Amino acid sequence: MPEYESGCERCEVLPKRYTGELDFYLSPPSGGSRITLFSIFRDMGVLVGDSHELILARPRPDQLREMAAALTAGMDQGEREDIRVLILSRGGELRFRDVAHMQSLDSLLTRISGESVIDILRDGRLVTYVHPIVGCSDAHPTFAYECLTRGVEPDGSLIPPDRLFGVARRADLLYYLDRECRINSIRSAKSLARPAKLFINFNPATIYKPEYCLLTTMKALKEQGLTKEDVVFEVVESDKGDSAGHLISILNYYRDQGFEVALDDLGAGYSSLTALNQLRPDYVKLDMELVRNVDQDQFKQTITRSLLTLARDLGIRTIAEGVERRDEYLWLKDAGADFVQGYLFAKPAPVSDVRG
Repeated sequence: MPEYESGCERCEVLPKRYTGELDFYLSPPSGGSRITLFSIFRDMGVLVGDSHELILARPRPDQLREMAAALTAGMDQGEREDIRVLILSRGGELRFRDVAHMQSLDSLLTRISGESVIDILRDGRLVTYVHPIVGCSDAHPTFAYECLTRGVEPDGSLIPPDRLFGVARRADLLYYLDRECRINSIRSAKSLARPAKLFINFNPATIYKPEYCLLTTMKALKEQGLTKEDVVFEVVESDKGDSAGHLISILNYYRDQGFEVALDDLGAGYSSLTALNQLRPDYVKLDMELVRNVDQDQFKQTITRSLLTLARDLGIRTIAEGVERRDEYLWLKDAGADFVQGYLFAKPAPVSDVRG
């Protein structure tokens, strides 16, 4: 296996923000789009005119995000994708060869909206929350903590993860965010009491070559004194991507390093029964839709019992997530689940509030 001296620039070097006074040259595909653009710019007080048969808009630096929001709201996605746009420094000469660098307006607006994520990463405004995973037997009262990331606004309010990761995904910044979440989780959760394990989520779509892209993650573990016995790497269901072969290569890398791996949401999407044979995780999490009211739903009970039996026969430990009621927990315990996770036991909390 080749060794690399530094991590992956794709996920470690943040793109530059749009700063200073800029000229936006836009090429709309139709007269209707042209009228709409002029209307939006003028309503915002953005200087706009014609140049070289293109629309030239000159927003102030403090208008960029407002302009992006107005254009996103005022035009549908298909129209935004058809409009081509080029950005130059204010007063820069427009050359014919610059046309080759025009991008879709939709792509540009997404990147501008993603600058809030760039600011969060540059300012270190990420906080790690943890959610306990509890054993169904007395031997493991708190077996592990799943590490979860929240963004923080400048005023201190929390950014919901769906919004944070959604913006990062659309702005092609998920590589940077995913890496920083792993590093921040490792640094923040090192103080939690052992032998409880740490479940660290990761997005396989953000990793090209694991021995390269995960170098800084492995370095952070070593710096914090965490061992392979302390950490389980968990694949998040919504981010598994389309390539099973790629995911297998990542899981094999973790295994070669001595770590255990977990698969999220068994019974939903990519985590199908056929995937178990390919991925062979150490842990699987039962999809919370199966868990909800499982004590009252015979259909769910049949499916859940089958999944628990299958996992047990394959030597895979099971975690039922989304447990909110005691009767759900008692049914799962009786059915043979190894571990449970949910609001019945605790809500996610900042690491600083957890005393192991």
